[in-house]
Amino acid sequence: MKRDIIITIPASIDWSDYQRGIDNVTEGDQVLNFKVRAFTKDSEPGKKCYVSHKNVIKGWMLITGYSNQSFKCTTTGKVWEGKFIQRSGPFHKLDLPVPYIGFRGFRYIN
Repeated sequence: MKRDIIITIPASIDWSDYQRGIDNVTEGDQVLNFKVRAFTKDSEPGKKCYVSHKNVIKGWMLITGYSNQSFKCTTTGKVWEGKFIQRSGPFHKLDLPVPYIGFRGFRYIN
């Protein structure tokens, strides 16, 4: 059975800046990319990707795909290259944020 994952947005990124990226993909015609060293083996498109920032899980988005690419971020202008977990559609904010210590990469969550 495939599982949901959780990722951590670096504390150096201001949530309002990240929110702009979320707002850009709400309609599902664009994606947010999250860089990883390796793709998930026990997850897949359609599963939830929870987002942690500054030691709090803020909400989740659906995984829409995986890519190995180079692109220029439309929010920051930075060029990225490598493997990415892609997310798109609405961000589902949790009613009560859940404490969760940050980490690099992704983890599986039940």
